[in-house]
Amino acid sequence: MKQFFQFIIIVLTLAVTACAPVEDDIFTTAHITVATSEELVITRVQAQVKLTNVNTRQVTTSANFEGPGVTVELLRGAYQIDIEGVATCQSPDGATVMRQFRCQSDYAECISKEQNNVTLNMIFLD
Repeated sequence: MKQFFQFIIIVLTLAVTACAPVEDDIFTTAHITVATSEELVITRVQAQVKLTNVNTRQVTTSANFEGPGVTVELLRGAYQIDIEGVATCQSPDGATVMRQFRCQSDYAECISKEQNNVTLNMIFLD
């Protein structure tokens, strides 16, 4: 009988601890998009994005651009963002142009539990 009560207590303990919520609230997804004020359509970006956490100084990098944007998983917080690379653009007359560019933001909040969207304007270097 004593073993039966011990078994019931162990089963109840396992049931209660198995139902505890998982704490994944410290991570988020940031979708960073580069944009231009000129009448160009960005078709491809070859660049590296460098995200520096303002508080911890932890650096996260990615070069997996899909079109004009990149998606990065990182810790929630405030970030400094630097992007530098080459963009293939299409002009209004249909010509394909490759432009060297840079983007920078000293402060971007990535604090939402869901996806955070950040848009940075391109500064052309050529």
